[in-house]
Amino acid sequence: MNSTLNNSEDIKREEGQKQLLEKSLQAHRNRKWVINFTCTISFLLAVLCFCFQVPDAIIIAIILLFICVTFQTAHKMLDRKIELRLKRIKQDLERPYSR
Repeated sequence: MNSTLNNSEDIKREEGQKQLLEKSLQAHRNRKWVINFTCTISFLLAVLCFCFQVPDAIIIAIILLFICVTFQTAHKMLDRKIELRLKRIKQDLERPYSR
């Protein structure tokens, strides 16, 4: 009886984790606009640097490009990490007695 109670508590806890991860993934994906906005502003700054013939405009453009690529890569990695954790929890919920 006690092991059945513990098993049901484990299932409830894992389903709570699953719901929390789903909300976290959705919130993470909703923040994609921040990355897009940052990249757009960086692109505009780079264009303005070239238009106004700012010294070292190429270096500024490269730095801004590096920042955009870094943000996008970090966002994708975090998105993938959350997806993998969610997938693992879903698999554990599908086969609860395999532990």
